[in-house]
Amino acid sequence: EADLSESNSICFNLHVTCEEGKKSVYSSDFIWQPWSDAQAEQFKDDPPRPVQPDILVAQLREGQEIECVIYCEKGVGKEHAKWSPVCTAHYRLLPVITLKKDIVGGDAQKLKEVCPKNVFDIEDLGSKGKKAFVANARNCSTCRECLESFPGDEKGVVLAKDKQHFLFSIESVGQIPAPDLFRRALKKFQDKCQMSLDVLAGHMEEDDPMI
Repeated sequence: EADLSESNSICFNLHVTCEEGKKSVYSSDFIWQPWSDAQAEQFKDDPPRPVQPDILVAQLREGQEIECVIYCEKGVGKEHAKWSPVCTAHYRLLPVITLKKDIVGGDAQKLKEVCPKNVFDIEDLGSKGKKAFVANARNCSTCRECLESFPGDEKGVVLAKDKQHFLFSIESVGQIPAPDLFRRALKKFQDKCQMSLDVLAGHMEEDDPMI
């Protein structure tokens, strides 16, 4: 059993009674209970609370009651996934879309319409008509509609990926903003790289005492 204290946890009280009909219990019904006067003073300007107040916890019927004490223990994701602040994280390569030929007139309009991600737009050239151009390459999901619903290969549409450019997406559970998560991950990655370099340097010195 965890050794809980005000230094590593916070406490909430939940007490809801359904007197008639039915009653929904939400996360907003959690009432913070300070461990001590010191903790109450520490968080007086921003009391702990659930990130989302409308999370359904339970549904009570007439005559039912729920009463409990909730302890929230501080921890890190390395120890257990329940403490991970990251919801999902994924990456993709930067789309590189090239128009090898001028796509004009009706073809330009059709190319714009077949793309569900609004990757292409139309430039008005005045007396020279209209020409398609790549407006939002990052929106491309590689659905290939521009090649299958439109004769893209014939018209000079080329889809590719920049293998040296990664687009990361990070979603936070809520307790740490996503930009901070990214910066912390980079710092941790730097620390691991430095540790690897130190280990390699140590082995080199053991193999060659002259180093």
